[in-house]
Amino acid sequence: MRKGLFFFMIIVMAELIDGKNSPAKPVSYVPALPAVTMMSIPGGTFEMGDTNTKFVNAAASLAATPVHSVTVSAFMMSQTLITQAQYIAVMGWNPSYFDSGSTWPVENLNWYDAVLFCNKLSKLAGLDTVYIYAGIYHWAGGGDTLTSVDIKYKKNGYRLPTEAEWEYACRARARTDYYWGRSYPPLTSADTAEINAHAWWWYNSSKHTQPVASKMPNAFGLYDMSGNVWEWCNDWEGRYEAISQTNPTGPTSPINKASYRVRRGGAWDDYYNVDCLCAAYRFVNIPGFGNNNCGFRVVCGAR
Repeated sequence: MRKGLFFFMIIVMAELIDGKNSPAKPVSYVPALPAVTMMSIPGGTFEMGDTNTKFVNAAASLAATPVHSVTVSAFMMSQTLITQAQYIAVMGWNPSYFDSGSTWPVENLNWYDAVLFCNKLSKLAGLDTVYIYAGIYHWAGGGDTLTSVDIKYKKNGYRLPTEAEWEYACRARARTDYYWGRSYPPLTSADTAEINAHAWWWYNSSKHTQPVASKMPNAFGLYDMSGNVWEWCNDWEGRYEAISQTNPTGPTSPINKASYRVRRGGAWDDYYNVDCLCAAYRFVNIPGFGNNNCGFRVVCGAR
């Protein structure tokens, strides 16, 4: 694909909530930005986590238990994973292993690279940057490492979702294991057909990423919340607490020297459809690690 610098129009979309999921409609236009469509996610309260011990992660710090009540304020989330074209337009280069086309998700980038994208996108939009850091190291082969990163959640710019925001947006009010209304494990051919209709995973991905928004969306109009690539979240790895929370942001510091950040959602190379579940499977990596099965999407405050 051509790796030039492309600038388009960002279309901010709002979903009108009237008791049902109404079609999204454009509400405002900001010129001179990459085409990133943002969906309005209404605030609400949900039960975060999952108690099914058949597929919870064995590590205590990654178990999706205990299930606990979480309230999330309204926010905006990109309708799709950030694509290669969008990343090139903002950052000027393409880290992706699968350099397949402009509508493929950007991948092979670390948590810091995603953070820098968010900050630069915020500047292009004339918004406050959310991430503050003391220093930056540019690796010769591409990619960056940031030191002493601080996240200013009250700023109005773009950022990665918290784990709670991600799960709430993924569920889109569904209470089933999968956001398309089915439960784990899939027992019939119809169950498997529903997975294939909504997610790219090992058995239908042809062993690589696929164009964004080429499967069915969830009830909030978000694509690829399960499968295609894992998605970086802001949170450090940490245990859930058995208390009600409002807008939780995870542990305030790493729980061990490895300093892992959370990823959610599963990817094209996952053999097991448990990775496509809304809640039960949590995964982590060190923030400086990137590979071809992990990308991201962005969020910002409600507009």
